[in-house]
Amino acid sequence: MKAKALALFFLALFLFLMPLSLFPLAPWGPFGLPPLYLYLFLAWGLVLFLAYWFFRKP
Repeated sequence: MKAKALALFFLALFLFLMPLSLFPLAPWGPFGLPPLYLYLFLAWGLVLFLAYWFFRKP
């Protein structure tokens, strides 16, 4: 269980500390939202989903 928590921590750290220069400065992306906002919400949703999946009780 500790290995899963550590792996999830490092994945979240990698996802949220990526250089912001990787994102284009386009004002609008899909659905009319800036690409950075979409990336942050999708990464956050992925981390929450993986936390639920790793630590749920069978």
